[in-house]
Amino acid sequence: MKNNSVGINEIASITSVSPRTIRDWRREKFNITKNAINKINDSLKHPESINVDGLVEKWQKMRSDLNRIGGIAHYKKYGDFGTIEGRRKGGSKALSILRSRGIIPLCKHFLLPRKFSVELAEFVGILLGDGGITKEQVTVTLNSEADKQYAGYVSNLGNKLFSDKPTVSKRKNCKAIDIRFSGKQLVEYLVKNGLKVGDKVRQQVGVPDWIQNSKSYTKMCLRGLMDTDGGVFTHKYKVNGKQYAYRKICFSNRSLPLLHFVFQTLMEMGFSPKLVDKVENKKVWLYNTHEVDKYLSFVKSSNERLSKHNL
Repeated sequence: MKNNSVGINEIASITSVSPRTIRDWRREKFNITKNAINKINDSLKHPESINVDGLVEKWQKMRSDLNRIGGIAHYKKYGDFGTIEGRRKGGSKALSILRSRGIIPLCKHFLLPRKFSVELAEFVGILLGDGGITKEQVTVTLNSEADKQYAGYVSNLGNKLFSDKPTVSKRKNCKAIDIRFSGKQLVEYLVKNGLKVGDKVRQQVGVPDWIQNSKSYTKMCLRGLMDTDGGVFTHKYKVNGKQYAYRKICFSNRSLPLLHFVFQTLMEMGFSPKLVDKVENKKVWLYNTHEVDKYLSFVKSSNERLSKHNL
């Protein structure tokens, strides 16, 4: 390309490109194509033809060296870009670009409930128990074995409420299943109606007022809380060689407002709960077998793990 005996216009004619492209090749703004090199070799019949393979090998090494230098510089400036947070930001950036170009929809739309309902109150209880909300997702995490039936119930309940079928995935190396609803519109709706984005324990979240102001909503929210963070247990013991057994209900949560809601709601329903909130593992108990029966017949349960004890 630096042979002064051949002009730019002539080379452009030989390679079927514009003179501007030849200038870009000469100042190495772009790499010359293999096809162009072959045309030059065939046309000029120079005794020392351009070594195509040598050029390709040289360019590949140059590109590799530049990429390595750039990668080292980026790491020194921004740190490790292979982290979960880095990939999350990269994914968000990619989605933003795709939305701006009209390749994917700007926003996922939900058919959200226009009015409060007992179903929505129960779903809120489920979220406050075993759920979590980020800026773009709503996730309920359950035991993949003990709550297998209940996972299907929660998925169907969410689908019914929001007209959206969630993504259900089992975690590797642990007995957990995630039921995930994705979309900022849904997150904004739930936040508007009393829930919070982020760590529930750190924020000490409580039950929204619209639920606490209604007995029917309170009852269903209690069911959702108990079906996730509660359980029915059989206590067995012996006295003078005789075997005794009785059932009890326990609700456990590290958010004091939720513990007090469960305790107060049970009190208002005529139960005799016991609140244990002075230790790390804070709980609300129903020790009386007759009250366990009453709870399962009055409040009821949507989770087979609890309802199977109602025999």
